[in-house]
Amino acid sequence: MRALVLNGPYDFSYEDRPDPVCPPDHVMVRVEAVCICGSDIHAIQGHQPLFTFPRVIGHEVAGTVYKRGRDVTDLAVGDRVCLMPCIPCGTCRACRKGRTNACSSLELYGVHRDGGLQEYLAAPAVNWLKIPGIPKAEAVSMLEPLTIGAHAVAKLDLQPGDRVLVVGAGPIGMSCAVNARTYGAQVVLADSNPQRRAFCQDTFHLPALDPFRPDYLQTLRQITDGDLFDGVVDTTAAKASMETDWKWICQGGRIVFVGICSGTLEVDGLSFHMREPGLMVTRNSTRRDFERVLEYWRLGFLDPEQFITHTVPFEQAAQALGQWIKPETGVFKGVVQFPV
Repeated sequence: MRALVLNGPYDFSYEDRPDPVCPPDHVMVRVEAVCICGSDIHAIQGHQPLFTFPRVIGHEVAGTVYKRGRDVTDLAVGDRVCLMPCIPCGTCRACRKGRTNACSSLELYGVHRDGGLQEYLAAPAVNWLKIPGIPKAEAVSMLEPLTIGAHAVAKLDLQPGDRVLVVGAGPIGMSCAVNARTYGAQVVLADSNPQRRAFCQDTFHLPALDPFRPDYLQTLRQITDGDLFDGVVDTTAAKASMETDWKWICQGGRIVFVGICSGTLEVDGLSFHMREPGLMVTRNSTRRDFERVLEYWRLGFLDPEQFITHTVPFEQAAQALGQWIKPETGVFKGVVQFPV
């Protein structure tokens, strides 16, 4: 089979490799589409701290079951599937409590182990979710980033009519925004990039504000009738943004950090405390999040294809991925397509 290997920063090469083995509890999948994630971009740039070279990247994977191990009973050859890329240990306390996304020794396909940018990928059957019907593979590959938003937004404990501010209007920010809408929440976006604001307003019909405008706080108050927000989701990983998120929540509001800040965060302890806020972080997703996203897609509340702006055939991906990193290309979400 052919595999696209990232040997080092900006250094791709195609390799011919043996087809993967398929142990008794595994499923071997013919890959049909791989959506490119922000963490993939960081790996290509050499900025992914959890990453080692060489590596086949890609953890947002859609395909069709090509072979199954003898112990697998819930998937059949020909089934459409989506990869659930988390590889938990299964024995730590988090895993024993069902919080496999927070496993103490968690690994991911495409980061710690070779991922989807190869013609075939074998993984345990528990890592594959069956997709009913015959949706486009490109749309199926977009499910995993939608589950990241689902997992984050669930922490807000939203009720219909709640107000949510999503800071950062990239793909994960938009994933959080559209998932928040499934609860009946009123959602506002904030992003400093005018192109992204325009794309999100035109495509998802959500208000998008510039957080650097001098009247930003005044506008937030006007939108919320002076009450500010029940929840704030920050996807920026930017220290300055994360340290001020508490200013945008109402009394008793909640904050969820999606982006990971590598530095030290500081807040005004007294002012922060007096709002009795809830402050949480979020990490990865679980099977339950995949099932929720799949159900809301079926019901028509989520549309994965809205996110996809660019596609490229697998044989041209080595060159295209280096270009997609550049902001001037306008890539919001790109997908590598495999011949079927």
